[in-house]
Amino acid sequence: MSRDLTWKVLRSILFCMELQDSVDFCIADITSYYAEINPDVEGAVDRISSIERYQGRTFGETLAKYGLNHGEYRLLLRLATRAADHRLSAGELAKILALSSGAMTNRLDRLEKAGLIRRVPDPRDRRGVLVELSADGKQRIDAAVTEQAAKEIDAFSALTAKELKQLNTLLRKVLVSIEAPTEAAAAAS
Repeated sequence: MSRDLTWKVLRSILFCMELQDSVDFCIADITSYYAEINPDVEGAVDRISSIERYQGRTFGETLAKYGLNHGEYRLLLRLATRAADHRLSAGELAKILALSSGAMTNRLDRLEKAGLIRRVPDPRDRRGVLVELSADGKQRIDAAVTEQAAKEIDAFSALTAKELKQLNTLLRKVLVSIEAPTEAAAAAS
């Protein structure tokens, strides 16, 4: 029996002994053709991507249920979490959400029309306006966050608390290494 065939048979046996997911077959297939692919790296990348697609789909379902798009969700979430009185200026919101003033105006118009926010006079600046989360907006963002959090908890319920902490530690380590060059380049500019 050739060395390559022995390795493929051994890999197949190990593959059958382990817990398998939709990525396993693909990894075994592509690594049999491309020796330069590290199966553990490829597996991690593909699994992160698959989990992200799943979470994106469930998040989309949650947003649709509550009549929100991603941008509206983010804005309502900032109002709910950034200020005790659930009020921020449109400028502060635009800066937090990295939006132009025109894009912010359009988003605020849609949310105000839906009754999820109100524009109120800024007591600190008589020319200014604050954006305030309405009672309906607060109820809607609270319900959407609660429902999505439950879906995410359910998705990760296969892990023990210790495993989840380990996963976060490892993913943080990878993300820091990816973000560090970007942040260093930005600081140098």
